[in-house]
Amino acid sequence: MSVQASAAATAIEVVKNGPYRVSGACRVHNARGEEVPVRGRFALCRCGSSANKPFCDGTHANIGFDGTRFTTVPPDAVQTYRGKRITIHDNRALCAHSGICTDGLPGVFRLGKEPWIAADGADAAAAIAIVQRCPSGALGYSIEGVPPPAGPGGPLITASANGPYFVSGAVELRADGARPREPGRYALCRCGGSKNKPFCDGTHWAIRFDESRGRQAGMFAPPLGLRTLSFILGGLLVVGAAVAIVVVEAAGKWSASGFLGPGGLIPDFNLTLELLLVAGLTFGGWLAKRGNIAAHRYNQTVWVLVNAVLVALIMARGMDNAALESASDLTKLHLLVPWLHALLGAATVAAGLWLVLQMNGWLPRRLHLRGWKTLMRITLAGYWTVAVLGLAIYYLWFMR
Repeated sequence: MSVQASAAATAIEVVKNGPYRVSGACRVHNARGEEVPVRGRFALCRCGSSANKPFCDGTHANIGFDGTRFTTVPPDAVQTYRGKRITIHDNRALCAHSGICTDGLPGVFRLGKEPWIAADGADAAAAIAIVQRCPSGALGYSIEGVPPPAGPGGPLITASANGPYFVSGAVELRADGARPREPGRYALCRCGGSKNKPFCDGTHWAIRFDESRGRQAGMFAPPLGLRTLSFILGGLLVVGAAVAIVVVEAAGKWSASGFLGPGGLIPDFNLTLELLLVAGLTFGGWLAKRGNIAAHRYNQTVWVLVNAVLVALIMARGMDNAALESASDLTKLHLLVPWLHALLGAATVAAGLWLVLQMNGWLPRRLHLRGWKTLMRITLAGYWTVAVLGLAIYYLWFMR
């Protein structure tokens, strides 16, 4: 087999919730440009927590690594910036934030300005030189509508310093529909936190990915594995809350003395779970910031389902105590606050369930929200506001 044929056969297979499986002739370099010995087929770490980087050691299974692509930006969403001679193409979804463009040619790639690319900000040859150095393939160019020819070079994977794998040369990517804009130049996530997997989106900067350590901060490997343990404990919590409420009602103890003070048993139980819920969801937000997407997904799903149980079995029924005879009743604080709690709570529950459906892949792609990250932050703020209103209701109904 010729060298050309071997290079053409080189491929990276993205294993579902697993590593990058490389086959065919390919060189691997570390961040210092040193050759990393490889032979035949090998697997590169994708979860960010292998103790044998850049190679996979199976840690992804223990930490419940989730390879889901969460961004709704199409992988081929390219913005075009036309100049007199050169046209520069940019795909933000693929940017690895290496800074080569803004540091190397600030007259064209203008950080903090709009439009951020001024194609005529420098000589076309200088712009081309910088675009060709873009390691992620986010930047491309064409001259009078004609794209450049493919550059020379054999298959090479470079594990950048605390950053992604930079792939160059004829290396096919097999990733269930995910295709790089520049087949011979793209960046693959290796911190485990990108929302645009398998491509790098710069998350390694935010979570301070450290290639020198094994399991990253915020990555947990509990007994039975993260996925199994989450299903067991989450199921017990959701079902346990529902069963406890039903048993209390069946025993006729709905209004029995509570354990927090002046309130009844069910109001105390509801308030306790509501406070635990916002604490749990906030912890989930921290997990997401650390790039632990799998733990974040399981955590948020469990608490949103617990909230749905509380709303269906306690809060909806509790609104009987805030029944209005006329609109003027809303001037009474002990009635106004519960209605604010109910309206904001309903919107928060709906948003939370929508996010859970989307992040678990249970929602059709056409219904996915592009601003899901913003909605997630708004929803968390909504949960906190609802919890504060819940404390206010408890005070107004039982302590005043």
